[in-house]
Amino acid sequence: MLTYLINVTDDILLVSVIVGAVFAFAAQFLGERYKAIPGIGLAAGLIAAAIRAYITNTRRLVGGWKVGAWGYGIFLATFVILTVIYFIFVGKLIKEEGKSGKNKIVQIVFGTVTALHLAAMMYVAVPNIYVYPFKFYAGGNGILSTDYLFRLGGYLLGLIVCLVALLSTYKVLNVISRKGYSKYNSIVFIVLNTIYAVFIFAKLMSVLTPRKIINSTSMFKFAAASNNNAKLYTYAAFLILLVIAAILWIKSKTMKEPYNTKAQRRKLKALWRTGKRYSVSLAVCFVMAVLCTTLFVELDKEVIREAPVEEPIISKNSEGEEELLIPLESVCDGHLHRFGYTTPDGNPTRLIVILKQENTNNYGIGLDACEICGEAGYYENKDGQVVCKKCNVVMNTTTIGLKGGCNPIIIDYDIDDTYIIVPATEMINNQSRFKK
Repeated sequence: MLTYLINVTDDILLVSVIVGAVFAFAAQFLGERYKAIPGIGLAAGLIAAAIRAYITNTRRLVGGWKVGAWGYGIFLATFVILTVIYFIFVGKLIKEEGKSGKNKIVQIVFGTVTALHLAAMMYVAVPNIYVYPFKFYAGGNGILSTDYLFRLGGYLLGLIVCLVALLSTYKVLNVISRKGYSKYNSIVFIVLNTIYAVFIFAKLMSVLTPRKIINSTSMFKFAAASNNNAKLYTYAAFLILLVIAAILWIKSKTMKEPYNTKAQRRKLKALWRTGKRYSVSLAVCFVMAVLCTTLFVELDKEVIREAPVEEPIISKNSEGEEELLIPLESVCDGHLHRFGYTTPDGNPTRLIVILKQENTNNYGIGLDACEICGEAGYYENKDGQVVCKKCNVVMNTTTIGLKGGCNPIIIDYDIDDTYIIVPATEMINNQSRFKK
């Protein structure tokens, strides 16, 4: 249960609060006629994310890394455009309330770019959310099994936390804006998107620097540090929102608002109460964010007995190309074996081998990594099952070496009477999947 709660919040909790901030700002910035445009972008992004999840988990893509890189690039580009539009036009638009024809054009442009921005955000962050439910069956006995129900429960709880965080962010910012403090709304919009833009830039660098598209050691180190401390981005976003929530509470106690009737007074107080209630739910979501990155991670840990990383025989074929040779006699015991290879760039990589069927040459061979859980890798549990170290999904041994789901990423290889032969280029081409 905790595994999927952790995974879901890790993937989209930060995105959820940013989406809430974007919609709160759009409600302030855009006229009534154009407020639906960001929602269209969000829906389009969710559809695009579903298509990406399907393609990347059912097809072996050549240059599949580009699928994610384009999403990162589009997000960063729309963020820059939104920021420029904001600093040039937002003051005038808010002041004049979008009455002129020129302002309507700017609102349409801003709404459209915001829609693209949200679509790119969904495309980047959400694909795994679609994939997780298809992993619930692994190792279970159907939808009524305890394992399945616990996994489903953790998954749904994670979604609920993220949706509550989104709604709470929107409500708090919307209330404080309606109370005449729209500058706080604008500040949060810019700062939260800046935080996520830095995070996405680091993701982009983690894709481009290992492939030498951007040959920068400092960018590589920055990307590694960012990925290893991703939870700090979520903490920073929540702390900013909690400061706004605190301001809302203070203003609700000190602000004097004129009213003509008791009904107007009740309406004013009701709006403050709404803001304060959602401030509390926002704080609860922050507590969940902290728990999901600290205590729950520790509770979810399982004692893992990893197979040692063995060294393959390095040889060259008749064409002078380097190959990894794995003696069949060393992997014919039916247990999981891991082999390591350091690329010419100094990046460590790993592959796994397991005999699928006794007295045959039917081996499951792939990287010690998958498209969904990254380089977390696999281990063999006490029952002899191959298990993903990150999501705890039990592999169907017969599918190892096949594309899809949480299976090891497939690689090209050959088998003769003595060795499993893996071209070194397979490991070199996939070195970016492993942290240096």
